[in-house]
Amino acid sequence: MGFSLMSMAIAAWATVAGAAVPALPAPDGKYAVGQIRAEFVDSSRRLDAGDPASGPRRLPAVVWYPAKGRVADGAAYLQGDVAAVTVPAIARNFRYAADELQSMTTARMAVRLGASPARRVDGFPVVVFSHGFFLYPEQNSVLAARLASHGYIVVSIAHPRDATDIRLEDGRVIATQIASEGDDPRFAKALQALAGGADIGVRREALAGYDSALAGTRIGRSFIQWRDDTLAVAKAILDGNEPGVLRDVLVGADRSRLAFAGMSFGGATSATTCRLVDACRAAVNLDGQNFDPALYDRPVGRPLLLMLSDWTRYSLFEGQPRDPDFSPNDLAYESWSATGEDRDVVRVRVDGIRHLGFTDLVTLLDGPKREERVGEIAGDEALAVIGDLVLAFLDTHVRDGDATGIDRAIDRHPALGRHVPARLKGWMGAERP
Repeated sequence: MGFSLMSMAIAAWATVAGAAVPALPAPDGKYAVGQIRAEFVDSSRRLDAGDPASGPRRLPAVVWYPAKGRVADGAAYLQGDVAAVTVPAIARNFRYAADELQSMTTARMAVRLGASPARRVDGFPVVVFSHGFFLYPEQNSVLAARLASHGYIVVSIAHPRDATDIRLEDGRVIATQIASEGDDPRFAKALQALAGGADIGVRREALAGYDSALAGTRIGRSFIQWRDDTLAVAKAILDGNEPGVLRDVLVGADRSRLAFAGMSFGGATSATTCRLVDACRAAVNLDGQNFDPALYDRPVGRPLLLMLSDWTRYSLFEGQPRDPDFSPNDLAYESWSATGEDRDVVRVRVDGIRHLGFTDLVTLLDGPKREERVGEIAGDEALAVIGDLVLAFLDTHVRDGDATGIDRAIDRHPALGRHVPARLKGWMGAERP
């Protein structure tokens, strides 16, 4: 379906009398939730690295924040002009049928656009969030709104060319760059060995080839771009150089308490950026495979929540083993000789969910292909699992809260369990004299 036809379908969906409106979980914290859009600008880089005439790098953002008052009617999950650009791009990028995405155009959220920001004496911590590859900054709206209701400011940024189609403030629509230049063939071979190699020796050997090949791949170029995007946004916030439209919101921020979080590729970027920013207290990786060579067989050095999908049923990528005692991410975030010993690195697996359901889509998608897309888990259960644990983790490490809150969040949900990297521990134990 072409762009214009899809846009006509969106308009039709939005005006169907009596159309069912999907219910997204309402935020449960003590604050009302405001939402505002902004655009960060990094003049040191080009919008499109391959096009010197593209102008400075622009990073559209959706921001959720604690607000005064209460929410009455709420707001659309995607505003009409945003939906007209975003929904057709998702359909194209992931080959979804139009009717699979209908709920994205009718769903509403318990947030108020442009609401007056709340204040508190010690300020609100800031979470810089990144979406998944080829996805959109509103992808984790339910989680972001819930965090905001509990006193966090969540800044979710788009990564142009690697996001869905994105409209900039100047009116330009930056389309997803689907095609890419030829990748260094060594990279795929090394990644396959890291995921499915016979033993630890094979993986050690693969890391050298992985490191040297990464820069010659689409993934490698995007990894650098996303790292620098999140660093630029963090610097703007820390220096007080945020876009003017955000100044009233960020007056109430505690800029000394940052966290980086993301879904999929955005999640993989979070740990990389967190360790480079002094103010970062913690990172959250929602089912992102680590791509940073500096984080294999090395400690991340910051508290990290690694929430993984059910790889025993739904592999994230080709060649990934389905055994519960090993995930390729076991090779990252801790030294192999001490893997599983850092209590601040929380590794969990969520049963019955595929790629964490692309988060909001776990509730918004319906139809015969739902399990193929997001797994068998119920939407409300998935969002509760993710929200409960992320909130408990951030409260512990960003707000210096009680660490037992993490254990309680895990114990509340039968689908959620700690992952022990048992196979890697066994390999390393066998190597010791």
